[in-house]
Amino acid sequence: MGAVLGSIRIDPIVFTQESPEQTTNSRFNIIGTADLFDLTIPHNIAVVISPGSYQTMINDYQQQGLKTWVPADITIDGTLIENIGVRLKGNSTLRQLGRSSRGWGRPGRMSNATFDDPSTLPFAVSFDEFESELAYQGREELAIRPAKAGGTNINEALTLQLINDSGQISQDYTWVEFSVNGYPSATRLVIENPDKRYAEAIGMGSGVLYKSRSDNRFRYLGDAPMNYETDFDQINAKATQDLTPIINLLKWLSDADAETFEKELADWVDIESFARYVATQDILQNFDDMSGPGHNFLLWYDLADEKFTVISWDMNLALGAGNFIGGFGGFGYGSGNALKERFVRSNFRTDIAFAREELLSLWTDENHAVRSMDRLADVIPLSDTLSEEQFVRDIALTRRTVQFLR
Repeated sequence: MGAVLGSIRIDPIVFTQESPEQTTNSRFNIIGTADLFDLTIPHNIAVVISPGSYQTMINDYQQQGLKTWVPADITIDGTLIENIGVRLKGNSTLRQLGRSSRGWGRPGRMSNATFDDPSTLPFAVSFDEFESELAYQGREELAIRPAKAGGTNINEALTLQLINDSGQISQDYTWVEFSVNGYPSATRLVIENPDKRYAEAIGMGSGVLYKSRSDNRFRYLGDAPMNYETDFDQINAKATQDLTPIINLLKWLSDADAETFEKELADWVDIESFARYVATQDILQNFDDMSGPGHNFLLWYDLADEKFTVISWDMNLALGAGNFIGGFGGFGYGSGNALKERFVRSNFRTDIAFAREELLSLWTDENHAVRSMDRLADVIPLSDTLSEEQFVRDIALTRRTVQFLR
């Protein structure tokens, strides 16, 4: 797992094995037959959901907007794990499936997701939702990422790899041939979902990891933690910590004038890593970051230095994949983040410019990004719903974007 370093080291495509924390902090850790995140070998995931549970999932989402956990069985690279939890995952990806949405139940431009074919749906997988402290290869959760028809998700995988190569915190990823209830298989990207073992494995020391939710407006709503339950999920340290550090940050942000913001921000946020985060989202063309319509980001609060680090999350619209949306308004809900917007407008923009130059040099020198993409393309599996022709077309589209990073 990458970390913010003073000097940059290029890591190989295959991420490291799970950390000691990931392998030891489970009551029951299923090892499986092969490392799921080893990109040198093919992988397969098959899920079985009972008809009743699947209908519950559909009804709860369409009638109440709920992403209900339902029981299922999953087979990963030949290893059967019973009674795991699955639920729908995503926001803009799933809007087309709401009862009131135009094109209800049919594939759209965001993805090819449809309830008529469960193999197309984006899922979160939880191994301990119904079986306490169960983990698979040290992980409690996986994210089955959304996919467009004929898409490979190489844009998201490549951004995760480039982020890791730059020394920033990223997520492990892999491709699988994926199917649900025997429907035709689909080529899907799987990444580790942030859980308490992820919070330990990123190697940031003692701290608290928070995940922003899609409705998060990143504004001060008073001192009561319950006021922020729809804005943030606390991932770890729930018995000893709460949302107070974020509340304090938001209160300071709401009160600070321009002079105070520039003078005191370094007391609240790691400036170097934040500048690298902002520059990363810009170079990799991810408009749906912490200031985008999905408000996608993770926040790490270090208990020692009492500062925040912003971590990238949800890069599926990076590298040109979001160009068809036509601006934030196409999602139908708000965007923006006061912390990032003020940071970009302030004198800290010189830090962003420096980080941008450093990152761009790293990713473009000796065609590093293009070469990384070529290596990743070699391991993407075809499936029942991804033909060779579709594969070639999708790779070519992303390659054109990558070749002109600037």
